[in-house]
Amino acid sequence: MTNGDTLASYEYKNEYLYIVIRQAPEQGPNTWLYCCGINTTRFDPICWGKAGICSNPAFKGLQQMRSDTSALALKKGFSSRPADGVDCGPITPRGDGWYRENMFITEASPKNIKETLEFSVLDLVKTVLYVCAPDAKIPSQMPNPRELQNWLDTFNVKNYVQAAPPPIARIRDQK
Repeated sequence: MTNGDTLASYEYKNEYLYIVIRQAPEQGPNTWLYCCGINTTRFDPICWGKAGICSNPAFKGLQQMRSDTSALALKKGFSSRPADGVDCGPITPRGDGWYRENMFITEASPKNIKETLEFSVLDLVKTVLYVCAPDAKIPSQMPNPRELQNWLDTFNVKNYVQAAPPPIARIRDQK
């Protein structure tokens, strides 16, 4: 690519999550940088009190989704590899509360990338809600980012901090 060429980018962003898949020609032909993240603060009202200590379902859901996306790539005939040391910051949301992951997707066509984006969004939501709202009916078709955000808002526990179980602490630490 020359300096004047535009990089293809597929994005899905709302206040809960983001997935950005952008061409990475410097890494080779048909290579894409896959950046994803969840806002743990935004997921707290859905997840609070639903899992054990150090088991944030949204955090774990993002890790699982990354693994599931790599499995999808292999199934569809392309692959993924680590993107250690690559900063997705310039192309992703900023602010507190974001947990981020990234990787490269290689030997993928734009059609593969569009399928990967949709799969990733729905897989992440399904994985998190499996623990936090097991009766939720996941949309069969991917809603736009705003619609998904509004739908996820319906699972928020009102006054979630007060509704959570009491903290586990030693008696002497509670004084």
